[in-house]
Amino acid sequence: MNFYLSYLQRISFFILFILISITSFAQSGTIRGTVTDVSGAPLAGASVILDGRSGGTITDNSGNFSLSASPGRHTVIISFVGYGTTRTQVTVTANETVVQNINLANTGDLTAVTVVGSRNVSRTRVETAVPVDIIPISQVINEIGQVDLNQIINFLAPSFQSARQTIADGTDHQDPGQLRGLGPDQLLVLINGKRRHQSALVNVNGTVNRGTVGTDMSAIPPNAIERIEILRDGAAAQYGSDAIAGVINIVLKRRTGLLEANASYGMNITSYEKNFALFKIQNKPDDPSVNVRDGQNFQASLGYGFLLGKGHLNLTGEYINRRRTNRGGTYTGAVYPNVNNVNRDDSIMQARGQTREDFDMRIGNSDMVAGGIFYNFGYPVSEKGEIYSFGGYNRKDGTSAGFYRYPSTIPGNAKQYANDVFAIYPNGFLPQINSEITDISSAIGFRTNFNNWNFDISNTFGRNKFGFIISNSANYSQFSQAGNRQTEFDAGGLNFWQNTVNADLSKNFDVLAGLNVATGLEYRVDAFGLRSGEEASYRNFDVSSGAAAGAQVFAGFRNTIGDEKTRNAKAIYVDLEQDFTSNFLITGALRFENYSDFGSTFNYKFSSRYKFSEAFNIRGSISTGFRAPSMQQKFYAKTNTLFVSQGGTLVPIESGTFTNDSRAAQILGIPELKEETSKSYSVGLATRPLQGLEFTVDVYQIDIDDRIVLTNNFTGGNNAQLQQELNDAGASAANFFTNAIDTRSRGLESVLAYSRTFAGKHSFRATLAATFIDNKVKKDENGRPIIHASPILISSGQLANYFNREDQSRIEVANPRNKFSATFNYGISKFSAMLRFVRFGQVEYLDPSINPANPAAFPMNVFNNNQRETLDQVFSPKTITDLSLSYQITSAFGFTIGANNLFDVYQDRHNHSGNMSSGRFLYSRRVQQQGFNGAYYFARLRLALPTGN
Repeated sequence: MNFYLSYLQRISFFILFILISITSFAQSGTIRGTVTDVSGAPLAGASVILDGRSGGTITDNSGNFSLSASPGRHTVIISFVGYGTTRTQVTVTANETVVQNINLANTGDLTAVTVVGSRNVSRTRVETAVPVDIIPISQVINEIGQVDLNQIINFLAPSFQSARQTIADGTDHQDPGQLRGLGPDQLLVLINGKRRHQSALVNVNGTVNRGTVGTDMSAIPPNAIERIEILRDGAAAQYGSDAIAGVINIVLKRRTGLLEANASYGMNITSYEKNFALFKIQNKPDDPSVNVRDGQNFQASLGYGFLLGKGHLNLTGEYINRRRTNRGGTYTGAVYPNVNNVNRDDSIMQARGQTREDFDMRIGNSDMVAGGIFYNFGYPVSEKGEIYSFGGYNRKDGTSAGFYRYPSTIPGNAKQYANDVFAIYPNGFLPQINSEITDISSAIGFRTNFNNWNFDISNTFGRNKFGFIISNSANYSQFSQAGNRQTEFDAGGLNFWQNTVNADLSKNFDVLAGLNVATGLEYRVDAFGLRSGEEASYRNFDVSSGAAAGAQVFAGFRNTIGDEKTRNAKAIYVDLEQDFTSNFLITGALRFENYSDFGSTFNYKFSSRYKFSEAFNIRGSISTGFRAPSMQQKFYAKTNTLFVSQGGTLVPIESGTFTNDSRAAQILGIPELKEETSKSYSVGLATRPLQGLEFTVDVYQIDIDDRIVLTNNFTGGNNAQLQQELNDAGASAANFFTNAIDTRSRGLESVLAYSRTFAGKHSFRATLAATFIDNKVKKDENGRPIIHASPILISSGQLANYFNREDQSRIEVANPRNKFSATFNYGISKFSAMLRFVRFGQVEYLDPSINPANPAAFPMNVFNNNQRETLDQVFSPKTITDLSLSYQITSAFGFTIGANNLFDVYQDRHNHSGNMSSGRFLYSRRVQQQGFNGAYYFARLRLALPTGN
């Protein structure tokens, strides 16, 4: 990867140098102007392009634009969502400026042409037969405090949910994102309509989205993006595997002649009940809250669009430095070993000048330093042809922590090395997981029009590498050897790459009101590999002691799968859209796909839209879909330290994830993975009853069969063969990926948008959105989940370890079952304001270690007079308020100040001492609402400077 980085850097600087040289000496003229509505109020974000040229620009906050052009006659096309489109002829002279001011009439049409959901290039989002949301990132990014793409979408699109994870190994460094409450791997991500590769990381720890593989959208700089399109409908028949919940298409900027710079800084300023558990135990009436300032976040980006004749090259670079947050509670357990059952903590701490805060864990956001560059290139090579390319490079270095290893908690089988450990860490240690994430992608293609056929051929490559360095740690068994006592370990890593070749054809025929025919071929290669860590990171140097193998917190990878594993997939599709009249549309898509590892799939999709009038449409769809098991799920193999709940106590176990073709899987009768299959149904309406007002509502059902999950932990028990496999892997338990369950998802989604300019200078925009989700595991007539398990597994007596009630809750109730957002934007002259409310619905945690039918066995709750109470908990809905105020100092320079979570709202605290792990986990990491970082205040500076080049 160092080669790729060096190569990319050299090419980028070389291209940059050549282009600056070209644009410095090119003889061109400039078209400048201001775009306003009919009352004279400026329109920010209006699109300005030259007919026949691939690039363009947008207006700044004062409605101004500047666009370079070669000498001659040009057609300037200016458009804005909710307003009309104008085409104006201008004549440009070399080294001179033409001024062209434009007034646009408000049509009330809030449509926008989409790429995703329809292969008809002129279809608008209101005209599509399925729901498509459009988020104009380039227009909204300056008024929000979120800086990474997952969190931006999380607060703008109610159907999308993503919350940062903590104490979750690698998942601390990549936020899983999901649509409609389904898995991250059931959401397909595209860039400029081309498939984006997934992350190498598998989410294997015990948080939401366990067992899934997502796409790392945070590797894409938001400032490189023009808009995001979210197709909320199954689309596997159109786009292939993964598009069960829907599709997110990220459209990169194409504008030229505009230098854009952006810098923001913010931090969390909050108060939380850090000492709640400690004060409860001590019967202190004092306020347990502490004031905290942390989570400092600096972000800077720089972007420019170069004019290359009639082509364009957009470059955007970004740097982010995110400091950690910590919302852990004060530890109430024994720090140092008791002597004769006498706790010595107070005396030892006093002698050493310590307090309990010195033993805090880190429960919150990880530290992260990230940087990258993205490009988007297009160049006409004929009157109708264009060569295009886009992609980027991103590097993230993160640091998170695991469970504190207190002197009192060295496990019994490692106590013989306690004195050696204490010689290095006299007060115990907090082991750290350091991530090194590298992401690189590039697409290149050619599109043209021949005899009215649109032709597009492309190749898209992407690679994600995830490396682990473990620091401030120890391998207990290494103390049995003479010599070095390591505290830092190279734990190896994961590597995933994907290459996709597409050839697409489409044509619009004059049949009835219009028939669009699209067909195409796809060939894709997926590859996954493991890199072994250094020997000390995973080895058990003293097997007879029974001490855990490898580095504490994260034992290194040991490559047991051999060479990099690959597979290929070949697909052919046909997609038809027939307008019978201007009001009636029917679409159909068929796709056949063959995978080299599991066989073939055939999927279909039919949808329709009927316009009762220009103000009222109904739409609906029915489709089948599939998701191929990811290469990561097929070949990931590793032993991890997991802390599992046993009657309210978190107990560490060494859990090995074994592949499905392993001997351990055969012993338990775990079958090979096969594809998930789905059937989707949706119906909805879209209406524009008034000028500037748009309302949509859609209901859906998605049935998924053979859904892949990561099982819980199987022990060897009386099975000597399985126990031997566990011993060989340095594990005390085993888990597997398997097609275990069937699910049904039902929901309702609605969006109400209103936009108006009044009194000549006031602009107002309101967007209200809601989603209701009901995801269920399919059950038998007795209400028990239907589980696909082999007879061998059923007879093993460990069926409860296959899929338990916490696994069920992750699918059904651990994510908000409803989510509402209300966003209000107001602008006058140089001032604008944004006010947003987001309500995250109720979530629930179901503990796997309790039997609801036996309350007498519930663990005692120290916080409630030692009453026996369930560990299950319902977390109430929470509403987050965001506010930002912006001012445009000059036409090119402005600033924004604001707050996310203005009123410092936290999710509910744990109500049972058994869920707090001796006071440390005040807030649940096993459910996700808005997170628990508290209020965040920020300031942002922005520059949008037209250069005329």
